[in-house]
Amino acid sequence: MDNSDIYREEILSQYRNPQNFGVMKRPSRESYKVNPLCGDGIRLQILLTPKGVVKKVRFSGTGCAISIAAASLLTSWMEGKSLAQLKRLKPESVQKLLGVEVGPARHKCLFLSFEALRDILGV
Repeated sequence: MDNSDIYREEILSQYRNPQNFGVMKRPSRESYKVNPLCGDGIRLQILLTPKGVVKKVRFSGTGCAISIAAASLLTSWMEGKSLAQLKRLKPESVQKLLGVEVGPARHKCLFLSFEALRDILGV
């Protein structure tokens, strides 16, 4: 098994058993983004402490393995981060979390949860 197979297995594992999947009753902030090209949709919700640190994060929606795996990995990374840290996150960092290069045609899927986060942050 080469590295690309390992990364594919990680994507499928995250897709089948996503971390932080669910809905919060009273999030501090939330956003819903849709990829019009394929119909994937991700709702991202965060609960903040009074000091602006992510206490809890959830996502829900439907999508391909890449969009769900990216949302799962991103939400796990977000926990415990400040709003300032979240604002510094770059798209390349999301790709790095996924651990595998995706072609330009799949970028919208990969960055769907990132776009929801940017919307939540107002950037």
